[in-house]
Amino acid sequence: MNLLNMAKDLKGMEKMMKPALEKFMRESGFVKKEEIEILEKRIRELEQRIDNL
Repeated sequence: MNLLNMAKDLKGMEKMMKPALEKFMRESGFVKKEEIEILEKRIRELEQRIDNL
């Protein structure tokens, strides 16, 4: 068994699986941490605007 070929095969499997996994996570209700942080920041900004009225 050639380790380089195995690594190449694993990389190929990752390329195929990543889009399917991301689609599954989106449809299942999972959210990336970065997306949550953006939304939390937006909520804080809106709360500040309301408080300033």
